[in-house]
This record gives sequence, structure tokens and C-alpha cells, in this order.
Amino acid sequence: MIKTKLLFMWIALAALVVGCAPAPSRSGAGDDPGGQPRAAAPKTLTMAVENEPKFLAAGFGDSSADKAASNLRLALSQRLATFDDRGELLPMLAVELPSQERGTWVVRPDGTMQTTYRLQPGVTWHDGAPLTSADVALGWRVMGDKDFGLSVSAVTRLITTIDTPDDSTFVMEWASPYPSANAIVSDDVGPLPAHLLGEQYQREKDRLMDHPYLSHEFVGLGPYRLSEWERGSHLVLKAYDGFYGGRAKIDTLIVRFIPNPSTAVANLLSGVVDGILPRTLDFTQAMFVKDEWARTGKHPVAIAQPTHWRQVYVQFNDPRPVELLDVRTRRAALYALDRQGLVDTLFAGQSQVSDTFFPPDDVKWDWVKDVIARYPYDQRRALDLFGQVGWTRGSDGLLTNAAGERVTFALWTTLGAQYEQEMAIMGDSWKAVGITVDPLIQTQAQNADKKFVASFPSFNPSQIPIKQDQVLARVYGPNCATEENRWNGNNRGCSSVPSLDRANEALQTAIDPVRVRELYRDFNRMLTEELPVLPLYFSVQVVLFREGVTNQNYVNQRAIARRAARHSIHTSRRAKLQAATRKVATT
Repeated sequence: MIKTKLLFMWIALAALVVGCAPAPSRSGAGDDPGGQPRAAAPKTLTMAVENEPKFLAAGFGDSSADKAASNLRLALSQRLATFDDRGELLPMLAVELPSQERGTWVVRPDGTMQTTYRLQPGVTWHDGAPLTSADVALGWRVMGDKDFGLSVSAVTRLITTIDTPDDSTFVMEWASPYPSANAIVSDDVGPLPAHLLGEQYQREKDRLMDHPYLSHEFVGLGPYRLSEWERGSHLVLKAYDGFYGGRAKIDTLIVRFIPNPSTAVANLLSGVVDGILPRTLDFTQAMFVKDEWARTGKHPVAIAQPTHWRQVYVQFNDPRPVELLDVRTRRAALYALDRQGLVDTLFAGQSQVSDTFFPPDDVKWDWVKDVIARYPYDQRRALDLFGQVGWTRGSDGLLTNAAGERVTFALWTTLGAQYEQEMAIMGDSWKAVGITVDPLIQTQAQNADKKFVASFPSFNPSQIPIKQDQVLARVYGPNCATEENRWNGNNRGCSSVPSLDRANEALQTAIDPVRVRELYRDFNRMLTEELPVLPLYFSVQVVLFREGVTNQNYVNQRAIARRAARHSIHTSRRAKLQAATRKVATT
């Protein structure tokens, strides 16, 4: 697995609320009649989220409802490491990250490894207990315990033991090479509070999933602590005075559960809530609220952030037309797509066309930008390539193959206004060069049938989080969805490019930075030349807050200050986001 770039929207939100500060007083209004400064009034920020989580504890729950907890988790807890705005790795709970140069990351000749971490001093749980190495060891044991049936990642499975020589040090033993052993940026090893859960795990682990810690008695490590949880209504989070990075400036966060988008819009416009967490509204709905606020003279904070890579699966297993197996056909199909039109229509230009899965503000973009193949909108080039595979355009403007049969692209997509609009634009682009388009909007039942989904004849748009490991899995030949694996393979189109597969496999174990860079260059070059999938654009979600919410500063300059909300914004929007994230304050 490769290092993942943390660009999810909740990272941006965590950075936003952690650094909130009260607005300055005006013209001495904060002074009492005797001239002494008055204490600043407590600050409260109310936010809406689409679903109520079942668990707040890291690593528990994988339902759609528990994705809401991900939106909150960095406000409530912390991880060993994180990425900054350009994908550079930084320590968070760790003092420093394992390094081969310093001898804290050892790679042995047999492929096994050892990494040594030291925890930041002075970090405490919300009940005041110190964070210790035992908490990390417990987190790893629980996350990997098959009795709980948790969705564990490769990180958990690859670690064979965690030794704790002292309270601040833990040593991980790895079964095989893992390139991101120094980049544990998710909840793969917790931590979990051993002083609260350790004894029960040892004696009554069958009851651990019912422990109140996992929900309404959650105790975390973040800048905010859980103060109140009214089921079906809201959460109240209070600034934690003992947070190792410094006390958050917003005193209280109220998170309301509003699953109905229309209700969320009404609450925003009426002032009941100050802003939204990601996924609460889609892009169009969020922009409607922003425009309504602006129409009344207000100046809201609205930041569109790419979160997913939108691409098109190409069918390689009995494709129709069969010429899709010819790379010239796939290139022509991409040249013929007005992808900028897609971005302009779906996201008002606030996203970007993608050439590969790295956004241009990712540090790895600089590694690959000079080797990737690009396919700007060019109908003449598309027609030329179609001609090379034997397709000709008749007087009626339609393309036919060598047998005189009309060329048809089957275009399948899922339910949803954005996807259906996308289908219409893609279909119009292909029709403009003479392709007949046969569209299908999959029903919920069809979308749940993995065999049916894998049977698309030509093209099937999809999107995945901008995480390299997920991208690699989608274009890896052995991951083809088949009857043998119950149609669970991530490679839905069954593409198989041997050279791409070899680079894919090498990236799973490469550790040397020079070698990793070379492999990324090779992989992205082959990905864009062979086009096992067609890149479209980066899907965006919106962070939206009322006027008066700005970014003042970040609390922990060591680990939080560089975890900017601008992490995954289009390069052209970076200046705007930087300005928005330098100051967080509420009126």
C-alpha cells in the first residue's frame, strides 16, 4: 500500500475549528466602565452533519452513518502522523517519524522491518490520564482482533507485534516491507485508552463493543472533548483545556444531525446553524446557500475541495465495441470528451480536469507532470484516431465500423442528479463526433448487484477517494471482478496491462525514496498512455460557514499548523484558501 494523502474534507474542518479565535472588541467595547478589559464572551459554533454516528471511537463502525464520525474525529482525537497541504508527512502524536537514517526504521534482508516511535510529552486523554505506548498497543490489538469483525487495513495486518519498552516508546515489528510504515495517518493502531478499556478487553472482550466509551462516554486526545450527546438531535463539544497543542479558541461546538438537505438549507438561511460539515449538502445546494447569503450582503466562507478522483472504467472483458481493446480507441474517446465543460457545468469551474490521480498541489505532481500523457478536448484528433481503427464517418455524421455497423458506446452510471448530468454531457460530446450513445442509469437494485455492475459493455464512470492505494487497486489486473471472487474485484473493467501491473506490485514494497519516485513516474506514464481508465476530473465537496468565521491561527504549530484546509484545493484556488485559513474567528 502507498502513502495516502489526507485530503478528506473533515481534515479541513478540523483545522478550521481548532484554530478559531474570538473577534477583537471594537472601540473599547470590551472594557468595563472602570477601563479594565472584560473577559471575552464564550464563543459557540453550530454545525450541521448529515447523519448521526453510532460510534465516535476510531476504527469502529463502517456504515454510512459512521462516516459522520470521521467528520468529527480530528476535533476529538489525534493520530500518530498527518500530511500537510502538499502531501508532506508530519508527526502529530509522535515526536518524530521513523527514519532509516536515524536508525528508527530498520529494513532487514528478509523483508521484515522494525519501526520505533516516541510519543509527544504532555499529551493527555480528556479525563486527564496521560497517553502512553500501552494505548497504541491496545489500539492495534483491538483493531486486528477478528472477534470484533472490524474493517482492518493492511497496516494492522502487517504489524506482527508492538513492544512497549517504556511509557513513551513503542516498537513495531512488520512482517514484510511496507512503504508507509512511517506514515500511519489513519486509525489503524488507535490509540485506545488502556486505563479505560484494557482490563475489559483482557477479561470480557465480548462486551467491549457495548462499552459506553465507544459512544456517549467517549474520551479522546483532541482539542475538543465530548460534553453532551442527545440521541437523534446533536452533540456538544467543549474546548479541552489540557490539549497539548494549546486550547482551542472556539469554546463550544454544537453538531446537529440534519439528514434532510432541504432542512439543512433552511437552518443555514435562518441562522439556526453557522455552517456544514462535508457531505451534508451537495455542491449545488451549498452554492445556493452561499449565493443567498451573498445576495443579502453577507460574506460567507465557502471553500470547494477536491475529495475524489472521477474516472471512467473501460470494459476489457468482452467489450462492445471490440475496438476498445485498441488503445487508439480509448485515446480518441478521451480526446472527444469536453471535460472542461463537465467541470464548468457540475462545479461552476471550482474543480479541475484531471490528467491523473494526483492533483497539481500534491507534492508528487512534481514527480510525474513531465511524463504523463495529456488529452485536451480535440474533436479532429479524436476522429483521426477513430479513422485509424477503421471507423468512418458517413454523410449523416455517424461513425460506422469496417462492417458498416453503427458504432455505439454503452454509457452506464448510477442514480443521482450530478451523475445523470455528467452522462448527458459525455453523451453529447461523443455524439458530436458521430458516436451513437446507449445510456443506462442503474437502479438501486442493479447497483447492488455486483455481477450486473461488472457487466457494463463499454464505459462506466466511477469515483474513488484520492488515495494512491485505492487507485492502484482499481487498475491492477489480478483484481478483476470475476465469478471466482464473487464479483468483488476492485478492477471493475478487468483491464490488464502487464507493465502497469509490475509497477503496481513494485510500489507495494518500495521504500527507497529514489526508487519510489521512479516507480510513480513509470506508473503514471503508463496509466495515462494505456488508459485502462479514462480520467475525468476531481469531484469536490464544500466547507461552508456564515460570515464572521475566519481562520485566525492553528493551535499546534508542530503538527496542526501545516495541516491546512487548503490541502486539496485546485492550484488556482490556493491563494484564496490560504487567505481564508490564516485566521479563524467568529463574530
